[in-house]
Amino acid sequence: MTDYIRDQRLLDPDEVDQIIAGAPVDLVEFQTAAAAVPLEDRQPMRDWIERFNAGIVHVPA
Repeated sequence: MTDYIRDQRLLDPDEVDQIIAGAPVDLVEFQTAAAAVPLEDRQPMRDWIERFNAGIVHVPA
């Protein structure tokens, strides 16, 4: 994503570097693994969101 942001000049390069420096390691590793899967083999985002939301523990306020 940061490559796209940088290529499209959506943010100043220094801001992109700050995003990269502040990104959690687990997120970066997940994105690297996901990028290795061909687009046609990836699950739709809706499936991923549903699985994510199913794992959320709701705590009463």
